Amino acid sequence: MALLLWLYIALFSTLCLADDPYVFYDFKVSYITTSPLGVPQQVIAINGAFPGPVLNATTNYNVVVNVHNQLNENLLMTWSGIQLRRNSWQDGVRGTNCPIHPKMNFTYQFQVKDKIGSFFYFPSLNFQRASGGFGPIVINNWKIIAIPFPEPNDDIAVLIGDWYTNNHTALRTVLDSGEELGLPDGVLIKGKGPYRYNKTLIPDGIEYETIN
Repeated sequence: MALLLWLYIALFSTLCLADDPYVFYDFKVSYITTSPLGVPQQVIAINGAFPGPVLNATTNYNVVVNVHNQLNENLLMTWSGIQLRRNSWQDGVRGTNCPIHPKMNFTYQFQVKDKIGSFFYFPSLNFQRASGGFGPIVINNWKIIAIPFPEPNDDIAVLIGDWYTNNHTALRTVLDSGEELGLPDGVLIKGKGPYRYNKTLIPDGIEYETIN
């Protein structure tokens, strides 16, 4: 009887995994010309946007991302901070993935198992992330599972990082020559350069917390 009960529990657990919901994304990775620091330059966009769209899921969801490479060089997309259990070939790094050739596509599929929090994705080849191609990942908790802090009013994904006005190809050439890049030309917040006016992203009267 105990053995039958164990088998029943194991079968039920397997069925639960099979029933975990799916979310689907379609990423078209291409070049656009924009001026994050006031100087027109080539950046890498996803679906025409820089930074790329928020990849939003809930813990234990299955995530499917179809990545179309519209660049003129090979591409891999990696999911920083996401544990890819038993499917490291979805990690999007050289050695575990074959590159996506220009005008080709590849569909990544992975489960955000037991994950809650903020992460980000970016291209892992040829220093491409220095030209963009990145975006936030938000993994929400199940509503039936309590979180160890007060329920927030809202979540806002803010990407902050150094930025150069030269594209990744020029920067990679400098590094390959043995030289240093030097100080960045500026800092971007959500893909934007310095603001003329000091305005906050959070309306007055709402408590907020910054998580690094």
